[in-house]
Amino acid sequence: MRTIRIALLGAGTVGGGVLSLLRENAELLQVQTDCRFEVRHVVVRDPAKPRAVPVPPELITTDAENAVRDPEVDIVIEVMGGLEPPHSLIRHALQAGKSVITANKMVMAIAGDELIRLATTHRADLLYEASVAGSLPILTLLQGALAGNRIERAVGIVNSTTNFILTRMEQALAMGVAAEQAYSEALAQAQSLGYAEADPSSDVEGYDAQYKMAILARLAFLQYVPLESVYREGIAHLSGRDLVWARRLGYGIKLIGTAERLSDGRLNVRVHPTLLPLEHPLYGLRDANSGIWLQGNGFRELFLHGFAAGARPTASAILGDLILAARNLRMGIAGTTPQPSLQPGETAPIEAISFRYYVRTVGTSEEPLKAVREALAEWLPECQPVEQIPEGYEQVCLTALAPESLFQAHLAPLRQHPDIRQLQVIRFLS
Repeated sequence: MRTIRIALLGAGTVGGGVLSLLRENAELLQVQTDCRFEVRHVVVRDPAKPRAVPVPPELITTDAENAVRDPEVDIVIEVMGGLEPPHSLIRHALQAGKSVITANKMVMAIAGDELIRLATTHRADLLYEASVAGSLPILTLLQGALAGNRIERAVGIVNSTTNFILTRMEQALAMGVAAEQAYSEALAQAQSLGYAEADPSSDVEGYDAQYKMAILARLAFLQYVPLESVYREGIAHLSGRDLVWARRLGYGIKLIGTAERLSDGRLNVRVHPTLLPLEHPLYGLRDANSGIWLQGNGFRELFLHGFAAGARPTASAILGDLILAARNLRMGIAGTTPQPSLQPGETAPIEAISFRYYVRTVGTSEEPLKAVREALAEWLPECQPVEQIPEGYEQVCLTALAPESLFQAHLAPLRQHPDIRQLQVIRFLS
């Protein structure tokens, strides 16, 4: 029976989850692969830091390069996060002919094409299921069971942290928490549970979802998708008032990622807060769950969802990749599976799309609200009665379908209006 030796780069939340599952499922892994697994190095930044999952001291090292270049190591698992040094370490491992498993969505979104070519050149596996949606096997499906379908659209919640925050905001508002406090309290809960970092900007500003949608769109549409072509907008600017109004009107708000082929053949990929009906399956996903709704010309529709935050869901995806990598090593076929052939293609900016819009305005008086209604007049707004709130006078209007570029141009001057305190725009699910 072959022994597979592993260098684990990172022993934080996800790394601890990998170590836990390796120990708990050792017998299962052996049955699945006819291999034994031995962790040879665990790379950390601070060896003295207390860890939720104990690591034998003799395995701990701060020398990541040495761990990667160790000739005894067969597979490198990278769960450090960030662009560097992970990008360089993955590259060095592949150049040495070692298979790599990574959960690093930033590296795969920015440098994935380069690394995939490198893996092919050096006959090594590069597996990254854990980089998109935790335990959901979406990349495996796209490259396997669904590969014979022409994907038409992929829509989903790919960041479970923001889903948790929005769920807890709704719950807090229902219990009478002030609208201006709902976001900060929900974020604090997410941080206390380890779902959000001390600096939550990657999640709440939409960067995490942007990386994931770039990776997902590449495999779904077999097209190069530059990260900068993926429109990004997070949830940090949302108010509790927006969730209150959405509920009143029969909608919910989620941070939704969308990738779709437009009628002119261009590919549009975007991430932004989205209003969707309460009966929509994506709205039904609560707390730290993710979900992806696919449409294709063969299977028609498929909805994949599950718990996706924290250590174990991500570690679950990593172990799935580990089994595949170990089987390939045992059979001597690592790096021989052809990668999907990505084709050049044009991407479309969000300005090429038309949406229905929710517009919430708060003015110092009712007068500036008229200017907003006039700007929206072309798109037949359905406006709710004006309400007086502590911040001023508030009105919500819903529009008919409007071209993004023209719509935003109409509103742009009003964002500088001295008597408009808030001008919130949220797109409906298209």
